[in-house]
Amino acid sequence: MIKISEVVGKNARVKCATNIIAGIRDWSIDYTADTVESTDFDDAGVKQFLATLTGWTGSFSGFGQPGWSLDALVGTQYGGSFFVSASDGSYYSGSVIITGASPGQAVDGQATVSYTFQGTGALDYV
Repeated sequence: MIKISEVVGKNARVKCATNIIAGIRDWSIDYTADTVESTDFDDAGVKQFLATLTGWTGSFSGFGQPGWSLDALVGTQYGGSFFVSASDGSYYSGSVIITGASPGQAVDGQATVSYTFQGTGALDYV
């Protein structure tokens, strides 16, 4: 098992379907749980909550590529793989729907693009 202190970003990857996406510099996944308030008279004025549904969203970004067709990606569902360390093969995996693409350019830098996604179904760690 790899130690967290040994994981370095230079070994990470993002893959949609069977294609590694070139130029990506970072990715993140937010795994959350919804809650509903369940406070009743017996709780002495202190709110109580119950966990309900879990879900996940995320983003990845990097250097843009000339000629990318953003509308071909947004709204499309892919099998996504987010590699923590390509050297040991560990990654998060699940089905994602690309929900947004944000290209950008600075006067003193390379073209960039950021993507957001909504996970659908289970998020697995392999």
